[in-house]
Amino acid sequence: MAKRTDKALDLDRRWIFLVIAILVVVLYALGIAAEMPVNQYVQSYYDTIEELDEGSIVLLSADFDPASAAELLPMYQATIYQLLKRNMRVINVATWPAAPPYTREEFEKAAPLYKKKYGVDWVELGFKPGDDVAMGQIGQSVTSAYIQDDRDGKPLADFPIFKDVGNSFEGISLLITMSAGYPGILEWIAQAGGRYDVPILAGTTAVQTPDLFAYYPTQLKGFLGAATGATMYLQLVGADVPQLEEVTITNQKRMLIQTWAHLLIIGLIIYGNVLYFVGRRREANA
Repeated sequence: MAKRTDKALDLDRRWIFLVIAILVVVLYALGIAAEMPVNQYVQSYYDTIEELDEGSIVLLSADFDPASAAELLPMYQATIYQLLKRNMRVINVATWPAAPPYTREEFEKAAPLYKKKYGVDWVELGFKPGDDVAMGQIGQSVTSAYIQDDRDGKPLADFPIFKDVGNSFEGISLLITMSAGYPGILEWIAQAGGRYDVPILAGTTAVQTPDLFAYYPTQLKGFLGAATGATMYLQLVGADVPQLEEVTITNQKRMLIQTWAHLLIIGLIIYGNVLYFVGRRREANA
């Protein structure tokens, strides 16, 4: 027993990496997709949008870049489809400079499916520099923070959607942010939720998700936490949207692989601790 314990403790860690790699590759090759149970935070995110009156105006803020797109882009895509399908009017902004190319492409793909007209049903305002200061300016007055739209360069007064938008979030029923860090959800809560009492939803990366539980459900009506939350949300929205089927299945596959990889790591941690305590007891009895 002692020799076997020593042998296990001296195991080259590269074997562990190899086992994990084999597990991931095999599961990926099998292509197994499993549906995930939806938690209350994701369900609240979905329900908050569903409960809005048709024609409500939503401010959608893209606060991410390519480094976090693997987690945030799928939930951003699904959010756009749910909003447009529910006949919401969307004002799209960004506080991260790399976000607008993503936002415009996704709207250009989704809007024609629901016969949405630019400037009437949705508008692209683009990147606003200034981090949380920019958020404060947008909260005070969207039409003052932006002089023109980002797609056509036209004055905001030319777009019918802004006829129903006033200062201090007047006319805006909901704020949604896809947040990768600073500036993001925490700054929006301070600059908008706290000052203008506007309901807020968020999609966040895994690193930022633990910070959100303290704000739910008062300042934050619901949130999508990392790829797990994105997968749950895609299951809710994608059930009636064929265009989201592929990304939904892809996320389900990734979550299954991640689950098994985590289980293996947890098992190895438990096994390592057992060996450690067995070794200590043996030394004490020696």
